[in-house]
Amino acid sequence: MGSLVVQNRVINKDIMDILYDVQRECRNGKLSNFRKTSSGISVQCPHHAEGRERHNSCYINVDDENVEYGICHCFTCGFTASFPKFVGECFDRDEEYGENWLIANYASEFIRPELNLPKIELNKNSVKYIDESVLDKFESYHPYMTQRKISDDVIKKFDLKYDPETQSIVFPVRDIYGRLKFLTRRSVVSKKFLIDKNADKSDVYGLYEIVKDNIREVIVTESQINCLTSWSYGYPAIALLGAGTTKEQMNVLNNTSVRHWILCYDGDDAGDKGASKFIKLAKPGVFIDMIIMDRGKDLNDLSKEEFEISLHNAKRII
Repeated sequence: MGSLVVQNRVINKDIMDILYDVQRECRNGKLSNFRKTSSGISVQCPHHAEGRERHNSCYINVDDENVEYGICHCFTCGFTASFPKFVGECFDRDEEYGENWLIANYASEFIRPELNLPKIELNKNSVKYIDESVLDKFESYHPYMTQRKISDDVIKKFDLKYDPETQSIVFPVRDIYGRLKFLTRRSVVSKKFLIDKNADKSDVYGLYEIVKDNIREVIVTESQINCLTSWSYGYPAIALLGAGTTKEQMNVLNNTSVRHWILCYDGDDAGDKGASKFIKLAKPGVFIDMIIMDRGKDLNDLSKEEFEISLHNAKRII
């Protein structure tokens, strides 16, 4: 049996017992029916039908070791959430409320946080990292960044720069520990894309921010522009630096704690192939949705409203 950890505190209570406590405290009619089954705990989904559906369509994992302990998923509306978020929904509140309620009622010892990261061998053949001072020679802004729908906050978060010499936007690419690994460039006068020779097949743009903040639901894009557009719209994302999803990239992604991938590849044949490969190589136990993009379009072609509609209509793959 697994165990719940909330804000690095162990929750010393069985999930079934917690559900009985939630049921007793709820005054909104939610969670009136739940039961243990062979595939987990069957519960009423708190997210649709005002939490009062006649037949339980939501399941909480307590048995499958390949799936995060306590994660819940509704097979009717697609609602997927951590157990704290599920608890928050039962009280008509948010995930933070659920976390605080669980901690106040059941938390015990504090445990040291550990990141589930791939092991890095340090030897004389290891990757050579770039000194951060290299970014000082570039300008901090160019109007092209705003033209491509990248917000000021995201420009700062990802250290975007402008290189007058090559007339290009500079994207610092970091490893999962935040170390500067190499730079890519996107011309502001053409569609030319340049990538440094230090890049390898395992590199994933934006993954450091995902791992650092322990983000569990992530948009998957091809290009850095699309990735940053998604962040600017309020949705954490990564970029695979092209449509050709590699085994090396998937080995890295499968070692993170992300539990829900939302694929947003470009609407073309290369995007279709890349998405198919991602799905094939993804580890068991994660959820994968796919945003179906119109042919010839990518995420940056969409307004925030259009993107959110596409996100809402995303197709559940796994």
